[in-house]
Amino acid sequence: MNWNYIKTTVIFLLFHFFSFTQSNLDNYKYVSVPDRFDFLKTADQYQLNSLTEFLLTKNGFIVLGNLDYYPSDLTENRCLMLDLNIKKIKSFLKTKLELQFKNCKNEIVFRSDVGVSNEKDFKKAFHEALRESFISITNANYNFSKKSFVTNLKAKKIMPDESLENDTSLIKTNIDNKNYKVIIVPTNYGYDVVGGNKEILLSLYQTTCDDLYIIDKLPGAAYKRGSRWVREYIKDKKTIIESLFNGF
Repeated sequence: MNWNYIKTTVIFLLFHFFSFTQSNLDNYKYVSVPDRFDFLKTADQYQLNSLTEFLLTKNGFIVLGNLDYYPSDLTENRCLMLDLNIKKIKSFLKTKLELQFKNCKNEIVFRSDVGVSNEKDFKKAFHEALRESFISITNANYNFSKKSFVTNLKAKKIMPDESLENDTSLIKTNIDNKNYKVIIVPTNYGYDVVGGNKEILLSLYQTTCDDLYIIDKLPGAAYKRGSRWVREYIKDKKTIIESLFNGF
């Protein structure tokens, strides 16, 4: 048995596996962190969610929770976003956490190394295990491959007068002869159409067909035609295609 050949092969496979996982992360621009992880009882219990957002930002990720408004490129392509899940692995007398990054198809594209803590105090244990699991994230040297975004977003709040007026996710429409501004907000099921008072006017649910959505409060289906959202439905045995926002 040629041990040198086996050793070289193993190193080669590990190198390519690491390159694959690294490039997977590099394909994504944003990360969404839930308010509460499944194994916790309340939102941000033990400040675990806050620490997660801090460590992601430290490693160069743009965390959605740090932005006042959703950027237009994410509205156009929600697959730029990863959903972060933390899995608590069952273990006797130890706390073990694993980070899982999921894409828009709910596929895990990156798993961190398992972080382990022997601390008895829950908060200390979760924080220590989380920081240890982030070592593999740091080693991945994340760098969005098409990064041309505004710098310092993680430290800066985006104000309406400097961003949204040129943001394609902002739609101006006319309802009952009054001008309204609505924002198309990506969700884990599709999109929400949000009014100026932060009221959800409509929700769009992704179907099994790409870029085709079910509207929760109106008949028909919604999709994009060029840069415009349209609604298609049947009325008096005729197919009607009109601006989605005419139905408010």
